[in-house]
Amino acid sequence: MRHEGAILVWEVDTKNRTMLNTKLEPRTKILMMLIGGCLVILLDSPTALFVCFLGSLALVTLSRPTWRQIGLLCAFLFFTTWGLIYSQAIFYNEFPRTVLFTLVPAELPIIGPMTGGIRVYREGLFHGIIQSLRFNTTLVIGCFIVWTTQPRDLLLALAQLRVPATLAFMVTTALHFIPVIANEAVAVFRSQRLRGFRYLRLNLLTTCRGVLNSFRPILAGNIRHATHLGESVESRGFSPEKAAQRSSLRALKMSAWDFSLLTVLSACLVSIVGLKLLYFCYANGIYYASWLRDIYTFTREVL
Repeated sequence: MRHEGAILVWEVDTKNRTMLNTKLEPRTKILMMLIGGCLVILLDSPTALFVCFLGSLALVTLSRPTWRQIGLLCAFLFFTTWGLIYSQAIFYNEFPRTVLFTLVPAELPIIGPMTGGIRVYREGLFHGIIQSLRFNTTLVIGCFIVWTTQPRDLLLALAQLRVPATLAFMVTTALHFIPVIANEAVAVFRSQRLRGFRYLRLNLLTTCRGVLNSFRPILAGNIRHATHLGESVESRGFSPEKAAQRSSLRALKMSAWDFSLLTVLSACLVSIVGLKLLYFCYANGIYYASWLRDIYTFTREVL
């Protein structure tokens, strides 16, 4: 009952709090994420990648997120950005590279000879910023899809996009388990605090033991829910071989706004691919035309 109740509350809350859910069809959101993923891979300029990131933030802003969702998104963006920039700044191995400061000198006993010294490179920071913009753009669009689309609509959209039924079912099932896992974690952490346990302690061993003890009931509860879900699916006659033949009473229909948005995004993708191919041919001596010099310059400096 708690599993079904969490799913029902999540679906109702999502339906009542979103604005773009009634304007953008689920297939449009999925295709928009695919096009956005291709764009952030093709683009190399920080300015262009930052524009894509601002566009993804605009989608989330127009969906009217709650303060809890805003806080969760900020936490995701902070940890991913910090992790990517920090890791790229330390482990950047391209040349040339400029040392900003040294964390571990090469002369330090034991660690220094083993690592050859640990340094932070300026080019690594720049590369980490670019990679974080790529990752965060797709992350924000993914959060937008999850927060503004009900699981049943997402399942129907994946089926109409000819995604294998088993894969579509796995994706929607994973979305179903998000509120379940969150509720299980909150209940376990509250139970631990009521028993007098505090996670932030000076004794690191005690803290790690308490965290591990918290993960065990969460994992056991998820396994129990997954078992019940599997039994429910089998009792209803679900078969991966015949899942594609299933029909639905509900039908999704794209509006003029959906087609317009997809047309603009597709045109941008095709244009960028064409410009990148022209510049690739120019840079590698395959084809060059003097009347395309402005296009070469634009591609190199903007894209």
